[in-house]
Amino acid sequence: MFVGRIPLHRRSLLQAAGATVALTAVGGLPRVAFAVPKTIKVGLVMPATGPLAFFCEHVPFTLGQLKQTLGGKIKIHGTEHPYEIVVKDSQSSPNRAAEVTQELILKDKVDLVVGFATPETVNPVSDQCEANGIPCITSGAPLEPYFFGRKGDPKKGFDWTYHFFFSGQGLVGSLVPFFNRLDTNKRVGGLWPNDGDGLAQSDKERGFPAFYGQHGFSVVDPGRFDMPASNYNSQIAAFKAADVQIISGVVPPPEFTTFWNGAAQQGFKPRVVFVGKALEFPPAITPLGDRAIGLTTEVWWSKFHPYVSGLNGQSSAQLADAYEKASSRQWSLPLGFPHALFELVFDVLKRTQDLANAASIRDAIKATDYKSIVGPINFNKGPFPNCAQTPLVIGQWDKGKKYPYEMTIVDNSTAKDIPVGGEPHPIKYA
Repeated sequence: MFVGRIPLHRRSLLQAAGATVALTAVGGLPRVAFAVPKTIKVGLVMPATGPLAFFCEHVPFTLGQLKQTLGGKIKIHGTEHPYEIVVKDSQSSPNRAAEVTQELILKDKVDLVVGFATPETVNPVSDQCEANGIPCITSGAPLEPYFFGRKGDPKKGFDWTYHFFFSGQGLVGSLVPFFNRLDTNKRVGGLWPNDGDGLAQSDKERGFPAFYGQHGFSVVDPGRFDMPASNYNSQIAAFKAADVQIISGVVPPPEFTTFWNGAAQQGFKPRVVFVGKALEFPPAITPLGDRAIGLTTEVWWSKFHPYVSGLNGQSSAQLADAYEKASSRQWSLPLGFPHALFELVFDVLKRTQDLANAASIRDAIKATDYKSIVGPINFNKGPFPNCAQTPLVIGQWDKGKKYPYEMTIVDNSTAKDIPVGGEPHPIKYA
């Protein structure tokens, strides 16, 4: 396709990078055929099915927004390049995540891989990219299980793989001020499974127990458990025996439902229940009915956040409203991060000096200093190499106005620029 006509000498034509010259004369002039701009291929791995699929219900909407905003092309150094996003389903399985990442690298020949949602996805995706020398950006898993779960060396880091999300230390640092605002006996029950998040949070040195202990909380930890679990009777019995009033855990929505139903059956009534992974999603909250009121979630992103997309200029509130209008579904926390992930992808590509060189794409990722809809992203500020920490606040579920149950931000001790909408309160039982 000719964009413009520029008079060129024969020698210049032969030397021009990216152009092929046909010397067959037509009317005494050479015929010039410029190379088609490179199509950029981005591979996306996510749990579209299985118990972690709640994290990815917004991705089709996000990809639709990208197409609407960019029209399937991105301008890089003055040239428009088509792009293609190749989506693979990890099926909520680490082994499957590794397998489809290999497909993206070896079969689909992608230029860049992105992954989203929990260590069970992002760790195997990142490991495959690291082993094959492919640039990779991931999100949707706390920094510690990403970095240390992959045996990262804080003095060295990784060569090809980068990640942004909140940190476990940031989470527990946000929870303690929230817990301190409620009247409890400061006994915390740990609901930590035998997976990446559970192992990171329960770690005696770097995890939650040590931090809780430093701030006057005692921890009752019944130990790791495999999922899916048929019941949580032993954990509930241990919590009841120790008069636990605060639950701190991290399990997927189906597991929390099993736990919460068991707690009701056994008369266990903690005053505060925080469970990561499970309590971020309206589809998981609504079936609980009024037993959802007062449940606590970490808030990685919300429609109330004061940040704006660098890709299409949407505010957080506008993004949430657009999603609800397009899907007829309630917005939820994960909406912001797939959007930010692709904001970052296209920012990186625009800054890449040589699109045919994987190391050049990697170097652009490394140099990132970007303002996204989930907050600032800078891979050189840590707290670990190759990682960027995003802000975090605490929310609780209450009766809603537009929807049956809505999340309200109730503590912003560690991110004062994010506004609160209510006060912390303990769970009330009928």
